[in-house]
Amino acid sequence: MKNVIQRASLALLLAFPSASLLGPGLQAQELSSTQGGLAGQITDTTGAVVPGAKVTVTGSEGARTTTTDGAGHFAVGSLTPGRYTVTVEMTGFKSEEAKNLEVVINRLSSVSLTLQAGAVAETVEVTATTTEIDTGSTAIGENLTDSFYNAVPVSRNVGSLFATSPGVVNSGGAGTSNPSIGGASGLENQYYADGVSIGDAGYGGLGVYSPTYGSLGTGINLTFIQEVQVKTGAFEPKYGTADGGVVQIVTKSGGTAYHGALSSYFAPE
Repeated sequence: MKNVIQRASLALLLAFPSASLLGPGLQAQELSSTQGGLAGQITDTTGAVVPGAKVTVTGSEGARTTTTDGAGHFAVGSLTPGRYTVTVEMTGFKSEEAKNLEVVINRLSSVSLTLQAGAVAETVEVTATTTEIDTGSTAIGENLTDSFYNAVPVSRNVGSLFATSPGVVNSGGAGTSNPSIGGASGLENQYYADGVSIGDAGYGGLGVYSPTYGSLGTGINLTFIQEVQVKTGAFEPKYGTADGGVVQIVTKSGGTAYHGALSSYFAPE
């Protein structure tokens, strides 16, 4: 119990100063357990904020439009995890476009852009990165996106990702898909896919669990996975029945264009 309180206190110290930097409008954003958000501040080349600018956030499911407030802030919530393009337009300034901005579940991705004086018809494409901040939770955890697992050598099933998160180790008996998180046994975690519980109701564990064979039916191929979030401690009260960790799995969403891929994978015996 003492360890849990210490970890929760550390999470509070880390979360609240970060949230205060975003401004009151952004702190109020409520993010679901399977979605994220994109926010930021728009300024000009002198550092002055730009209120009333039109901000368009475009992703695989379409476009969302908002305007900056009096402090130059904007925020768009309820976004499916993935890559987005942000376009900013304002009279008297060149349009600015930032591509390939990543949104992850349960977090508000922050990006700041600077407008240059000129005509709106002129577009400046910039390279920008996002900083993920969880303003609504003190949970300690890791977001493992498709860009991460495509760059590291892991098995091609979703369970192989869990152990790459800090604080997660082999449970020593419950199987590789049921690791020990925060010192708990491998059968004391909660697992969700797109917000639906996929844990075994009788024994615990991912999917259907057999005392003889371990977890069954847990070989979800990473091709279908957009992101996995592993919460290792201080998570929200709604996950109160988890004595170990909470694993959120989000599958990839469709779009309006046809596309495909050809891949090959090699591994030792």
